[in-house]
Amino acid sequence: MAKRSFLVLRKKRSFQFLVNRKLRELKNIVPGSPVGTDVDTLLHTTAEYICYLELQVLVLRRLSLICGV
Repeated sequence: MAKRSFLVLRKKRSFQFLVNRKLRELKNIVPGSPVGTDVDTLLHTTAEYICYLELQVLVLRRLSLICGV
């Protein structure tokens, strides 16, 4: 029984490690996310950044239609 609980704990730790690594990567990608940012703020900032990028794509598509490119 102790071996099983050890394996569960190990899986939980490795999962948490992967999540933390992905969050660090996200902090590096998203501008305006300081080092001490909590997860909720990071996800909110990421959502805003995605909306900003989508808006940029929309504007560039419209400009390319206007300019005939």
